[in-house]
Amino acid sequence: MKRLALALLLPGISSLPAQWKVENQVEYPTTQPGLEVWRTELASPSLTAKITGVSFSEKQFRLRVADNPGPNFQKLAEAAAASGAVAGTNASYFHDNLRPLGLVISDGRQLHGLEHASLLSGILAVRGRRIQLVRPRGFTPEGVSQAVQAGPWLVEDGNSVPGLEASKLARRTVVATDGEGRWALLGISSVTLADAAQILNLPGVVPGWQIKGALNLDGGGSSALWALTGNGPLSITEKTFV
Repeated sequence: MKRLALALLLPGISSLPAQWKVENQVEYPTTQPGLEVWRTELASPSLTAKITGVSFSEKQFRLRVADNPGPNFQKLAEAAAASGAVAGTNASYFHDNLRPLGLVISDGRQLHGLEHASLLSGILAVRGRRIQLVRPRGFTPEGVSQAVQAGPWLVEDGNSVPGLEASKLARRTVVATDGEGRWALLGISSVTLADAAQILNLPGVVPGWQIKGALNLDGGGSSALWALTGNGPLSITEKTFV
């Protein structure tokens, strides 16, 4: 079970192969200016997919890594709401004993150090008001208030990452950016990592901007996303919790 949640708090705080296309897109009302909650439906000749997303600007909102330690885990919706967040998703991987895999920093406190592994190919970090998505090589934690190490990369420098696993279907949670300060937390229905990379490179999959970088945060039954909309909470609930 993944025990971290990325909580979105209020201020003060290569082209895609032709088989995938956007079929429909719905935007939900929100109570917070600058916060967008939406769902994009896509289809290929053999598969369908849904992406539920929360888009925001790093100038208006801040990102926090909230520890949710075991054995008394809270589900994402409970943990995010309790932290005062307006949106959240789960993130990161763990050893069997619940010790985190890779770097975890929450509110300036390092919960676990950097690890070097092919799966842990990216770091989502917050320095001051800036959110970063970077490779571990050369990364230093000085001045970082929030960070989580995960992977694999799905989109890098505006291109789908090649060579990703292409047979295992699973739910995914992802963080994405346009490289200019706009960000999205995403929950994707069951697709392969290769499909996720292709889908996220499709123009129009995020309302109003194109993804330049995207990092997989988690996959499987524990994947979840939660957002507060004008119609109440929107939640993709964990299928498994232990």
